[in-house]
Amino acid sequence: MTSNVRRNRTAILSDPHYREILAVLEDAKRPLHVTELAEQLVKRDETMISADEYERQLKQERLSLHHNSLPRLAEYGVIDYDLEENIVSPRTDVVPEIDWLDEDVFDQLLARFSTDSQSTENSIGILEGHQATIEYGRQLADEAEEELFCMYVSTDLLEEECLSHAEDAINRGVELYLGSQNPEVCDLCRKRLPEVTLWEPQRAWLRAPSGYPRVGRLVFVDRRKVMLAILDEPNSDGSYPEERAMVGDGEDNPLVVLVRELLGSRLDHLDYQSADFQSEIHS
Repeated sequence: MTSNVRRNRTAILSDPHYREILAVLEDAKRPLHVTELAEQLVKRDETMISADEYERQLKQERLSLHHNSLPRLAEYGVIDYDLEENIVSPRTDVVPEIDWLDEDVFDQLLARFSTDSQSTENSIGILEGHQATIEYGRQLADEAEEELFCMYVSTDLLEEECLSHAEDAINRGVELYLGSQNPEVCDLCRKRLPEVTLWEPQRAWLRAPSGYPRVGRLVFVDRRKVMLAILDEPNSDGSYPEERAMVGDGEDNPLVVLVRELLGSRLDHLDYQSADFQSEIHS
């Protein structure tokens, strides 16, 4: 996949409207006629409207899908769209992921959302530097009430205090899930945090690449608070690489929603394993 295609796919998958289209297709689990898709999208708007306004919005949505959204999604391999039959099919062979490792992706995401510290829950905050990042990660761990979901690419990012805060969370009854494709990270966590649930991420955006920038860590708390950190080149003196992190707070925060969707199948799998879920289906 070329760099331009990756950037365009990133722009698509970080756009709320395109993500809503993909969500409808995923929920349907079958091909949809463009009219069916348009109806689902219009009905998702909970605002009460007249019959005439509904028909107007439906016609506008159908035209927009046919001439703009669906051809673009099909062009970048996210869906299949039959222009003659007007049938939209989800691509089950494609994992809708964002290429976080592309040099321009981080800046694209920042430009897409508000970063004003005075704005609402939709804002995305920015942390600069290694120390600010690890301190915020510890703060998130301390705020966890039910679930702490983490991913790390190396043991260099798992300092002693990070492990201590994770232990405190477990002692409070928080479920701890940790993902890494690095065997050293997994071994360290097995020794220090025997209660942790370990898993190997399959998404390419967390795999450790040879170059920079690269995803370094992800901390996701109770599915409503998140920190995603990007590592730059290490300093020449061998000290920690520079880190920049995006942070979001709130169930409807764009970054939280984005991460939740990217981890969707993994989060669902953890739900199926949970004691509460098992007790419900056997009751």
